[in-house]
Amino acid sequence: MPEIPTPADDRTQILPAAGEAPDTIEASGEGFRCPRCETEYEGADACPACGALRVEAACETHPDREARGRCVICGRALCDRCSAAGDDAFLCEEHRGVHMIQGWAQVYSTHGEIEAQLVQENLRAEGIDSQIFSQKDHIYPVDLGELSIVRVMVPVWEYGAALDTIRGHMDTEGEVVFACPSCGEAYEPGAEACASCGAPLA
Repeated sequence: MPEIPTPADDRTQILPAAGEAPDTIEASGEGFRCPRCETEYEGADACPACGALRVEAACETHPDREARGRCVICGRALCDRCSAAGDDAFLCEEHRGVHMIQGWAQVYSTHGEIEAQLVQENLRAEGIDSQIFSQKDHIYPVDLGELSIVRVMVPVWEYGAALDTIRGHMDTEGEVVFACPSCGEAYEPGAEACASCGAPLA
């Protein structure tokens, strides 16, 4: 899978706060401020941005140990042994490789901003918030490789849905294909011609 792109309409190095996960809000719930990352949230037993628990719970892998947080991607309760100290967020072993920035999870990367923007637009069309994060918008004396990566980031609680959306538009080579290069209309993976303008699709 190509590396994750960053949002081209947000040229700052710091992403905006990811906000509150919609399914953790309770109309009459008490508000909480996470002591670990200072995110404000309601209704959940753990911070939706970093996963820090505010209630007692047992680790799902080591039931005899107290959990310190929940994996922000899948919600699995984790003890200190399961989530390395110093991580920006609690992540289980399965999701340890997901790149995280301030409550946002990288769901795609590329070296081209146009591709990143296309991914971002299609995620937003599915109701999934997304931002582009690119360090190459900043001034560096030399090309440091990693700095040229453009990353598409989504709130951690939307990571699974975003990944499913992107995978649904991958061709057999693992390339993401959302739109016709001639007219810009979205097309289904495997289509040989654009249903809108008839242009051949690579």
